[in-house]
Amino acid sequence: MSKLKEQAARARAVARSSPAVRKAASKVLGRVPPPGGENASAWTIKDTPLRTLVDRYQGSFPLPAASYGTVEDFADSADNMPGLAGANFDMKDLQRCWMLKAILGNVPVGSRLLEIGAGEPLVAGALSRIGYDVTVVDAYDGSGNGPKEFETFRTAYPDLAFVREHFPPQTPVGDDFAAIYSISVLEHVPLDVIDSVMGRSRELLAKERGVSIHAVDHVLAGWGAEEHLEKLRRIATGMGLGDAQLDAALAELEDDPETYFVSAESHNRWRGALPYDQYRMRRIVSVNLFSGATS
Repeated sequence: MSKLKEQAARARAVARSSPAVRKAASKVLGRVPPPGGENASAWTIKDTPLRTLVDRYQGSFPLPAASYGTVEDFADSADNMPGLAGANFDMKDLQRCWMLKAILGNVPVGSRLLEIGAGEPLVAGALSRIGYDVTVVDAYDGSGNGPKEFETFRTAYPDLAFVREHFPPQTPVGDDFAAIYSISVLEHVPLDVIDSVMGRSRELLAKERGVSIHAVDHVLAGWGAEEHLEKLRRIATGMGLGDAQLDAALAELEDDPETYFVSAESHNRWRGALPYDQYRMRRIVSVNLFSGATS
């Protein structure tokens, strides 16, 4: 085993046993439903700015098959949806906003959506308020450093359909979703089941018009990089994307000054009370993947 692989295994083991890291990773905003039965996403985006977002991005946010998070996109999000862009103080602030734009830009309002592993479903909640029919599939069992507050979220987001299972669920959910999406989730799926996850997600899409949209945390350099690259390739292949499409995005992001990397401050929050040599800095980006049902 290489030195980096040994360091990766040690860091993951320490992180799993660290309450401080788990608390940072599964940060719960603790919202309660606002008066009138509206879901808790209203605390990050009020109704009027949400309507403005629909006007701004609906049908006008084209997606390449493979891309990556940028500072320019984050700055746009901070200007136009500052509450959502400041909910976590880590890369999810970039990814959640990007996903909201991606759905608005490529999936008609009113469509059925499925989110894999939502955690606190801020994006699903906002999409539901816009008029989408959103189902969340999440076991809420703490796996992948995710949250366990199922009842809190179910109460705070009463207009979402929750399936409390790992994906793919055993509960029938239909096979006519216009989009299946995930935000900072697929990188946590074990390598030995990622193919079945991707295969089943494609089966649940509406034929001819369904799309997959995923924002994936990717370790470009540092401990875990080899494992992340292997899994990222499997995810892309499972979506029907070619190696050339992914490789082009990975090559471009390395030299692009606009590439959004996880900051030292974010890493330090994730590290919590762990000694630095047990949870060292890595170069982490968001790789964004998009495909149609028949890609």
